[in-house]
Amino acid sequence: MRKFKAIVRYQMADILFSMSVFFIVFAVCFGLGWAIIAFAGEGGTPFKGMYLWMCVFLGLCGGISYSIDFKFALQCGVTRAQAYLSTALSFGVVALVFALVDQLLLAVLPLWGEQSIVALYGEGYGPGLLGFAWTLAFNLAIVFLSYALVVLHGRVGKAPFLLGLLAFGLLAFVLVPTVFQVVPGAADAAGAALLPALGFTAHGIDLANPIALFAVVAALSATAAYLLTRRAEVR
Repeated sequence: MRKFKAIVRYQMADILFSMSVFFIVFAVCFGLGWAIIAFAGEGGTPFKGMYLWMCVFLGLCGGISYSIDFKFALQCGVTRAQAYLSTALSFGVVALVFALVDQLLLAVLPLWGEQSIVALYGEGYGPGLLGFAWTLAFNLAIVFLSYALVVLHGRVGKAPFLLGLLAFGLLAFVLVPTVFQVVPGAADAAGAALLPALGFTAHGIDLANPIALFAVVAALSATAAYLLTRRAEVR
C-alpha cells in the first residue's frame, strides 16, 4: 500500500505540474488572441472553440500515461491493478479540473461563451450543474478512450492496430456515406438516432442524453483499458 500511495502522489504531482504549464500557455495565447482582435477593430475575426485545446491535452494525457506512468508504476513494484487505479485517479483529476475551469470562465468571462463546447448548444446551456456534468463526462470519455486505444495498440501490435484504423476509416468515410446516398432514408434514420443522443431532440436541447452517452463511452473505455492492461506486454 505504501508503494501505491507513493505512485499516486507522483502521478498527481506530475499531472498538476503539466496542467499548470498548460494553463499558463493557454492563458497567454487566449489573451494574445483577443488583444490582436481588439487592436484590429472591426476587421478582426473572432475565434471560437478554444476548449478544443483542453481536449487535445486530455487526449495526450491518455495517450502518454500508458507508455510512461503505467510502466514506471510497474517498475516501482505495484500491481497492474494499482498502477491502473493510480492512472485512472489522475485522469479523474484532470477531467474534473478542466470542467471546473470551464464553468468558472463561463461565469466570469462572457467571451468564453464562444470557446466552451457545451455553451455552443445555445445561450443558457453552458453554465450550471448540467453544463458541468456534460463537460466532465465529455472529458472522461476523451481521456479514457485515448488511453484504451493506446493500450490496445500495445496489446495487439502496430500492424493489426493500423489495419483496424484503416478499416474504421473506410467504414466511416467510404461505406457509410455510400449507404446514405444509395439507400433512401438511411441518412434521415441515422440522424434521427444520433441527434437525440447528442442532445438535439424534437422538444429542444436535452443535455441529459449526451451526458449519459459520454458516461457510457468513458465507462466502457475504462473497463476495456483495465482488461487490456491486465495482460498487456510491458517493454
